[in-house]
Amino acid sequence: TIMGALRILVVSQKGGVGKSTLSANLTAWFSDSVRKKTSLIDLDPHGSSSSWVNSAREIDAEVEHYVASEFGERRWLLGCRTLIRSFSRKVEVLISDLTWSPAMDPEFLHEFDLVIVPTSVSAIELAGTCKFLESISWVFQAKPGDYPSLLICPSRVTQEELSTSPFDKEFLSIPFLLLPPVLHDNQMKTFFKKGFVFDRPSASCNAFVQCAEAISQAGVLHKKRTEKNRTKILDRRILDCHNSKLSRFMSRKKSISNAASTDQFNPSGQNKLSRISKILGVTRAHK
Repeated sequence: TIMGALRILVVSQKGGVGKSTLSANLTAWFSDSVRKKTSLIDLDPHGSSSSWVNSAREIDAEVEHYVASEFGERRWLLGCRTLIRSFSRKVEVLISDLTWSPAMDPEFLHEFDLVIVPTSVSAIELAGTCKFLESISWVFQAKPGDYPSLLICPSRVTQEELSTSPFDKEFLSIPFLLLPPVLHDNQMKTFFKKGFVFDRPSASCNAFVQCAEAISQAGVLHKKRTEKNRTKILDRRILDCHNSKLSRFMSRKKSISNAASTDQFNPSGQNKLSRISKILGVTRAHK
């Protein structure tokens, strides 16, 4: 069972790569096919994915188009973060659509479990995608359990491009999962605001379903990883506030003295205190 809402961000540094198409259809797929309580938060000013879902056949998904009134870096971060956290409490799957801008704070990406970056496989597009991801690479290199999983989605791939292998080990310096490709389909425009790509059996439908299933499985694996690496309150390290070895030594010596007054009538406490004193090199007189 996935613990908590699965939060998915579909993001790209430019338009025209199938970001809104993936967001809208993924929302419908999770709602219709997987029967998950799903929400779509469209953070793109154009609102393409939210207008698609709102105008197409009815699905059981909540849709929100949010455009920040003030676009200061911190104000935008706080507004979007509040919205994401509010929706996450009441759904099983949350999908967000965003066109990235350098003015945005990369810290926002830590609100999500999966960050999906659609890209075409042309050399120029891949170079732009690589440059974008390298600029925010620190987001995916935080300590274990605290970073989102990066998924690259080859988008609008033609039959000729299926035989190419542009995603080698030198493509990115950060770890990523490569999703099954979403195929180029001239009929895709006919679904806009009317239906969804998996409504009609076709090669594009099959490819999309494979991609959606891979995303769902990646979500399960991510949740397991974060649950395994989650730090328990009792396991958290107490920060050392001493600024020198001398102050640290004197603090430990004082704690031994306090323990002595508490355990002077407790034999087990005496033995424990003696061991601690020996470790620290502190002697004390016995009356």
